[in-house]
Amino acid sequence: MFLLLTVSLWVMVRTPSFLYRFHLLSIALLLGSVYFFLRETLHLMPAVIWFSSEWTVAASVGFLAAALLRWPPLQIAGLSLGLLIGDVMSAFAHREQMAMTLGQVEFQDEWWLTAFAARGCSLLLEGMVAGSKLAFMRVRQRIRPGREPEND
Repeated sequence: MFLLLTVSLWVMVRTPSFLYRFHLLSIALLLGSVYFFLRETLHLMPAVIWFSSEWTVAASVGFLAAALLRWPPLQIAGLSLGLLIGDVMSAFAHREQMAMTLGQVEFQDEWWLTAFAARGCSLLLEGMVAGSKLAFMRVRQRIRPGREPEND
């Protein structure tokens, strides 16, 4: 847990723009809120669970991270801060029922699964954008009269 926090803060400090740091922090707060919300309410809506509740939370938060942050170190930093914020919110919400323990094995498993989902979604989104650009260029070349289509 301390390693994740250290790496996230290091990436945040190394980010060149103050506005981009603020953007990263706001995305981390959003990811933490979504993570907390899904962990607390997913058992109330079982129709939205895909494979398991862990996969559903990881895929949802990972897709958000992939859609909102494009650079991989910023994705990992935002994800780490977001999951840490969500875990602290969950521990604080249930402080009467159990002792506050952060960064347990379950948290590490969820972090790895969410990081995998974020990077996988990011690669899928990049592939879709590249394919859409290529398809747009091909259609545009065919519409223009008098030009030969380029072969790639």
